[in-house]
Amino acid sequence: MIRLIINADDLGSSPVVDRGIFRVFETGGITSASLFANGRSFGDATREIRTLGLPVGVHLNLSEGRPLTGPIRGLTNGGGDFPGKLETRRILARGVVDGAGLRRELSAQVLRMLEAGLVPDHLDTHQHAILFAPVAAAVIEVAQSFAIGALRLPEPAEPSAADPQGPLGEELAFYRRSAPAVKKALRNAGLASPDGLWGMPFLNRMDEPALRGIIGALPPGTWELMVHPGYGDPTHPFAGPEREVELKALTASAVRRLMGERKIRLINFGDLACAS
Repeated sequence: MIRLIINADDLGSSPVVDRGIFRVFETGGITSASLFANGRSFGDATREIRTLGLPVGVHLNLSEGRPLTGPIRGLTNGGGDFPGKLETRRILARGVVDGAGLRRELSAQVLRMLEAGLVPDHLDTHQHAILFAPVAAAVIEVAQSFAIGALRLPEPAEPSAADPQGPLGEELAFYRRSAPAVKKALRNAGLASPDGLWGMPFLNRMDEPALRGIIGALPPGTWELMVHPGYGDPTHPFAGPEREVELKALTASAVRRLMGERKIRLINFGDLACAS
């Protein structure tokens, strides 16, 4: 049996992006989404999530925008903001960040969702920060404290031969090196995760042929497909036209037919946690 979670990241980052994610869910193209607790459209997104019944997790964020709990020693910049993807990764690789501050911020992000009337069915980390040891320890502790039983495992499921050249290829190599230790830590903590994550080599280039290729290649198991649909938003640095390409792919009838032909069972993280 092939079981598949199709999860849309970055909900709550922009009203325009959110509108595209909700459209894909209404057409059956995704099974869940990950919500930024400190995103600029968080409030409006939570209301629509409740209306649609969209299963959501917390897109734990330590790199973009402002933390909910104020400055974090060793991580935030002089203005109290998260320092961006590259600098955050450099800091986390050195391991000098305040662990108590990380746990406090991640807990606050979960708590904000709960206070908005949403019960998250999983946790995942923006830009896969869980692959750094200080974050992995904090995320596991937060998951256990809030009884959230499922997490994303950022372990590329595609063969390494599919990795592109350049910066993304280097990132994927890092993910492949780092994910096994995180997987072991999750299992030791009794937390569920899919067997691997599909779609990572296709970041910003997930068109319909690429998506059909992934669906056609899925082996038996329980998997997550990470997607980034939406409408383009010129006011948002990560909401270019590639999001609309992905939206069209996820709502394509040919993709739906292929999933039916392969008898793929679509699930969400709540199903995964209940089965573990």
